[in-house]
Amino acid sequence: MKWLLKILKIIGVLTAVLLLFLVFSVEPVEDASDEFLSAYDKSLNSIAEWDFEITKDTAQPFKIGWAKASIMPKQVSPMAGYRYRSAFQSVHDSLFCRAFVLKKGDIKAAMVTLDMLIFPPAVVAELKNKLQETTWQLDELYLSATHTHNGTGNWAKGAYGIFVSGGFDQDYVASIAEAIAKAIENAEKSAQIGQMGIGSCEAPNFVRNRLIQEGLENSQLKWIRFAKESGAEAALISFTAHPTTISSKHHVISNDYPHFLEKYLLQNSHLEMAAFFAGPMGSHAPEGQKGGASDYFALPAKIGEGLAKKVLQDWNKADFFSPTSLSVDQVPIYLEDLHIRFLPKWRTRAWLFKALTEQQDLYIDVLQIDSLTFLSTPCDFSGELAIDINQSLSAQRKLMIHNFNGGYIGYITPDQYYHNISKPETMEMNWVGPKNGSYMSDLILKILDKTKP
Repeated sequence: MKWLLKILKIIGVLTAVLLLFLVFSVEPVEDASDEFLSAYDKSLNSIAEWDFEITKDTAQPFKIGWAKASIMPKQVSPMAGYRYRSAFQSVHDSLFCRAFVLKKGDIKAAMVTLDMLIFPPAVVAELKNKLQETTWQLDELYLSATHTHNGTGNWAKGAYGIFVSGGFDQDYVASIAEAIAKAIENAEKSAQIGQMGIGSCEAPNFVRNRLIQEGLENSQLKWIRFAKESGAEAALISFTAHPTTISSKHHVISNDYPHFLEKYLLQNSHLEMAAFFAGPMGSHAPEGQKGGASDYFALPAKIGEGLAKKVLQDWNKADFFSPTSLSVDQVPIYLEDLHIRFLPKWRTRAWLFKALTEQQDLYIDVLQIDSLTFLSTPCDFSGELAIDINQSLSAQRKLMIHNFNGGYIGYITPDQYYHNISKPETMEMNWVGPKNGSYMSDLILKILDKTKP
């Protein structure tokens, strides 16, 4: 009997410890907590105090340059995308950093995208140090990523970093920052007087709403046409479908459909470079069935080439103009303590989330060129929300919303989905809370109001 009493005592102690842990580790979900309201006021004050000056300059020419650099690891690494994945087994297409440098007199901006799942916060921290050796500052950079789910890992710290990127390798993170700095340097060296054009069309055959069948579909394919006085041209492309066309069963490095989009553009035009910046993908998936063991690149090729053909079809309709203004900056934003919701009414407390993840600064990147505004967010921002934002603008204004700007706060989706849809996007990957959609949309609208040309 003594052994049974010992077992019961051990069970009792473990149960007590578990209950105590739960008491201090979880809390009920609140629709509008005091912390939420405080963070909202703080963000509104940040935007109100934000000094964003748009100065027209017709005397200085607009200059543009571009370049890319490899971000492939020196050795086999874990993969990032579809939760934890082990090391890649092959490489279909190499991964790159691509950069555009824009200059207008003394003002300059660099638009950078990585062929990665996100633009990792650890890379931003390393890049900030690296830029001290250059003439660039972090707030002059506009950051995004392609959001491929078949890219490399080893770039996220903390226990959650193991789950999302297979761990952390400081040498690899440093090499990515080095590649970014090199791409910016080479892009600046290549800069010439140039012009740009804006193009867009609908591409409904390649995207669907991944949250709700009857939900809105944002099928906007958008692009920027850059041209130097030498005649050289490059393209910046954005779309709303997640690059998840390759099954997680295939441990192969690839930039997914953005690779085929860029490849087709370069092979069937005189473009020197094409770069993909993830659009508002938070609610959208690629349309089509993933291929089997022998044809798992059929769907990404179909989508990438299909999008490229649409771009080329309307390429010359994007009338060139010489920008008279260029402004770039970052707007700090604040949130209530981030958390992971593991049950409909329950979520982790702030201390546990912070213990599992890494420290990061949160902001929205803003790049203004005449009446065109670029905004890059630290999240999977919903394409449905982007529709409403675009519809609120005057016909004269143009907007491109991008994701993954060097911070990450999970999915931002319409508020009505939070309590009604039990999917990863609205549950464990929604780190902000019930009002996340209206919260971020309101901040974006207030930023747009301050960037009116």
